[in-house]
Amino acid sequence: MKIRDHYYEILKELGEDPEREGLRKSPDRVEKALRFLTGGYQKDPKQVLNGALFTEEYNEMVLVKDIDVFSLCVPSKQIVNAVRGAKPARNLRVGDELWTLHEGRIARTTITKISSRASRDVVVLRTDRGTFKVTSDHPVMTDQGWQEAGKVDPGVRIEWINPRSLCRRRVRPQEGYPLGYVLGAVASDGSLQDGRRICLTVTNHKFAGRFAEMFGEAFAVSTPRMERVKVPSGYRGEEIQAYRVRVVSRDAGEKLCRWLGVHEKGARSKTKTFRFPEVTLSSREMFAGFLDGYCDGDGHSLKKGGGRMIVTSNRGFAEELARVLQTTIGKGHPGIFRVYISRRWDQEGWYGRHGFRKEREFYVPFDSAWATVLGVDRVPRPKKPYRVYAIKCEPHPTFLVAGHLTHNCEHHLLPFFGKAHVAYIPDKKIVGLSKIVRLIEIYARRLQVQERLTNEVAQTIAEQLEPQGVAVVIEAQHLCMQMRGVEKQNSIAITSAMLGQFRENAKTRSEFLGLIHSGIRHV
Repeated sequence: MKIRDHYYEILKELGEDPEREGLRKSPDRVEKALRFLTGGYQKDPKQVLNGALFTEEYNEMVLVKDIDVFSLCVPSKQIVNAVRGAKPARNLRVGDELWTLHEGRIARTTITKISSRASRDVVVLRTDRGTFKVTSDHPVMTDQGWQEAGKVDPGVRIEWINPRSLCRRRVRPQEGYPLGYVLGAVASDGSLQDGRRICLTVTNHKFAGRFAEMFGEAFAVSTPRMERVKVPSGYRGEEIQAYRVRVVSRDAGEKLCRWLGVHEKGARSKTKTFRFPEVTLSSREMFAGFLDGYCDGDGHSLKKGGGRMIVTSNRGFAEELARVLQTTIGKGHPGIFRVYISRRWDQEGWYGRHGFRKEREFYVPFDSAWATVLGVDRVPRPKKPYRVYAIKCEPHPTFLVAGHLTHNCEHHLLPFFGKAHVAYIPDKKIVGLSKIVRLIEIYARRLQVQERLTNEVAQTIAEQLEPQGVAVVIEAQHLCMQMRGVEKQNSIAITSAMLGQFRENAKTRSEFLGLIHSGIRHV
């Protein structure tokens, strides 16, 4: 897929119409702009200097000043969930494996690069599952997408997993009719206890047997055993014969709780509290299984028309199911709601209805859950800055901090711009001054951070000219600070690289710094 196609999809995600007048050509324009801004990847900076070197007996400082620059751009004690045991960020090393979540499933990722910097901008993010410290612009995965930690509002949910369960053996639910049937049966007549005990006790032998069979297929496990039990009947005033299917599985129980919106802790009854499981709308087969499972528990067939009727005391569930089926809610006794299911519920055009519509992909957090944000507290500005770490991982760029899913990205794809000052003291070799400007342009037209850009320019000049010393200073404004994050409009970042005599000789260094600041213009 080309850049323009991705941007076309981005416009749609933002709620815009890419085909409207004024936006129709924007995807092509953006592709051309990005290819221009990142054109430095197509050029070899060393060739720029090699082709313009010549010998000259000159050993005084050469300074090129005010070169325009335009480029794109975890506290040390914070515990990170490493595969071989959680450890502070400062103890992580390249090659270490970290736990992460990929599409809701537990995965491993490997550290390929670690860098650190000093920062006073640290926040404590408090959730109902724990707390952790990160910089305010550190991305965390919320139910509204990636957000910066400092801007997350209370009530927003962050994807989370209990760190104690990272090494647990897991079941893998299979999308389709069996899983839909299990969800329908549990919603209608089953119970979930403490997020790990799934139980269905019914008087219908066929229903219990089918539930056991569907459970085994849905979770790719052995078919659970069905047992005969006696249960009290309030209607008959005596114990009656019933059949029970019981499964103890923390992993399967947690998944069913999340799909049905039932809290993992608390009483076994969920009749009036469960939510319509939206995951069943990922395919026609899965939704058909859900309807069959629910009707086998709390529904019945109608003689007229061949449809079925679901009976429930859960108003929220009834309203959502009626919306999906494009029907109305019927009322029976007080607090009892009825939802009619036509035998043609999935057919398009029946009485103007759209039939079954796939409303979502088969994705909800499988191994993960949601942690609700209670608050974000900014740490008082310390006298001594914190040491924070940027961790680059592959194949997944995400990792877990105290069980919470976070993302460490190297840059924000937002511009920084300003001035560069470059000086060198020749040792017989000099280069055309315009080549220094072109060298900076090549390195700047890449996805960059200012620190790397400064070092790359200095190192390349040192390698190709072999001078007595090189000095590079870049002063820039960063839109990632002005448009987002701390939103400081007048802040300027200054980076420097001093090699050879500029590092070793204080007088030479002072002369350079004095020259670049004499009459310097603010960027």
